[in-house]
Amino acid sequence: MDDYANIWLHRAKWAYLLLVVTTLMTPVFYVMYISFNENGFGAAEYVFTTRWYGLIFADAQLMNALRWTMSLAAVTTVLTIPMALLAAKFYKATRAKVPVVFLLLAPLFVAPDILSAALLVFFKNLNFTFRWLGDQLGVSFMDGWAQLGFTTSVIGLIIYTIPYAFVVILITMGRYNKEQTEAARACGATGWRAFWDIEFPQIRPGVFSACAFTVILCFNEYTRTSLLKGGFDTFTTVLVSQMLNSGMSEQSYAMSSFVSFVAIALIGGIIVFTLLRSEAAARRAQPVAEPGTRSTAAA
Repeated sequence: MDDYANIWLHRAKWAYLLLVVTTLMTPVFYVMYISFNENGFGAAEYVFTTRWYGLIFADAQLMNALRWTMSLAAVTTVLTIPMALLAAKFYKATRAKVPVVFLLLAPLFVAPDILSAALLVFFKNLNFTFRWLGDQLGVSFMDGWAQLGFTTSVIGLIIYTIPYAFVVILITMGRYNKEQTEAARACGATGWRAFWDIEFPQIRPGVFSACAFTVILCFNEYTRTSLLKGGFDTFTTVLVSQMLNSGMSEQSYAMSSFVSFVAIALIGGIIVFTLLRSEAAARRAQPVAEPGTRSTAAA
C-alpha cells in the first residue's frame, strides 16, 4: 500500500516519529537550556549567556577527564571496528550464523553492573596470579600486567561496544553482493585488493557509522569504566561524582551540552552524507535515454 495515497496517514507517521525523537531528546535539550543560563540550575531568573562555554576549557578537572575519555574512545574505536568488521565478514561466510550472533551479542544480555563486577574480579585475580608468578621467577616486570588502568578500561569498553559495531556493519553488509568479490578474485585481485577496492567502498557508510557509534558509547559509558579505570577520571565519572556530592557546576552543564552538540553534529553529518551519496548513486544508476528517444516518444 502506498504511504502517499493518504496524505494524513503519511503526516501522522512523521508526527509520531518526531514525538518519539523529541521525547527521547528532551533531557538533552533541558541540559542545553540550563547551560546557557547565567545563574545556573534551579535559578528563579533565566539570563541567557555563553560565558560558561568559554570557562569549560579553564576547568582543569573537566579537561583532564575529557582527555582521558577521548583517549579511551580513540583506542577503543581503532581496536573495535576492525574486530567488528572481521566478525561481520565471518558471519557472512559461515553456516553457523546463530552461534556467531549469540557469542557476539552475549555481552548485551548481561547487566552492566554484573559484567563490570565480573571483569573487576577477573583482573584482580589475574593481577594476583602475575605477581605470584613473578615472585616465583624472581622478576618484577609482571607485577603491573593486569593492574587496573587504561588497558583494563579499553578491554571493558571493547566488550561493551563490539556488539553494537558488529550489528551496524552487518546491516550495511547485507546490501553487498559477495559475487562481486568472487568476480574480482577471478580477475586476479588478491583478497585484500578485492575487499579494499570493491567491498569497502560499498560498506563504508556502515563502518563510519560504527566508528561514530563507538565513540559516543565510550563517552556515555560509566559503569564499566568507573570499576576498571584505576586512578584516573573520565568525563562521565566526574559528572556523576558532582551530581552525587556537590552538584554539577555551570561548566559541567556547558561541557555536557558541548559534547551533545558534537555528537548530534557528527551523527547528523554522517546521515546527511550517506543520503547524499545514495541519491547521487541512484541518479547515476538511472538509464540514460538514447538520442532521439524523447522526441520519438513525444511524437
